[in-house]
Amino acid sequence: MGRFVAVAIIATVTMSGAIVGTPAEAISCVGAGDVSLLGPAGCTQGGLTFTDFSVAVAGFSGKIFLSLATTTIGQDVNLNFQGAHDPSPVSLDNILFSYTVTAGPGGGLIRIALFSPGQNVTIREVACGEAFVNGVCGTPPLANLVAFANTTAAQNFDPDSMVFIRKDMQFLNNAFISEFTESHDTTGLPPVPEPAALVLLGSTLAGLGMASRRKLRNKHPQASA
Repeated sequence: MGRFVAVAIIATVTMSGAIVGTPAEAISCVGAGDVSLLGPAGCTQGGLTFTDFSVAVAGFSGKIFLSLATTTIGQDVNLNFQGAHDPSPVSLDNILFSYTVTAGPGGGLIRIALFSPGQNVTIREVACGEAFVNGVCGTPPLANLVAFANTTAAQNFDPDSMVFIRKDMQFLNNAFISEFTESHDTTGLPPVPEPAALVLLGSTLAGLGMASRRKLRNKHPQASA
């Protein structure tokens, strides 16, 4: 009887330790969904961690999602965002969207690029080396971007391991936006192979496996019946 009680106590303590005080882990940014529902740990992609997502909408309802089209190629981390707003189209309103980017050990962010295919939407973006205070960057910005409909804006800057990004998405007359893409170029992080390279690597490994099996068959031929 005593043995069962001891086992029960150990099980209870173990379960409690797993539930209480265990920090949440960041999930993959690929298809992460509604950014406003991501916890404090945020999401990770290509050696970068994205946290502190904030979406502020004035005059209408709107949400921003991380889609399955989010990718990493080499040291270029591309977040594909999808937007949903009601009404659509909307006129003379805006969405304030911000988040923080933190690079892994030894890494840094060196360039951002923004592509907006929205109709009658202008996105003004500021990248700051410190947290914004009342929407203002207290130091000279790392980058200032303005992306009009179907245009790309980009800017390089000195490597920074933590970058704060704030977008002012301005809706003009009869405007709508269904998606936009933010590219984050990094340095000092292990590059992620391009998809074609991954396919080639898989084919090579498969070929090596087949060759290995042939060698084993030749080394140990089956006995004749």
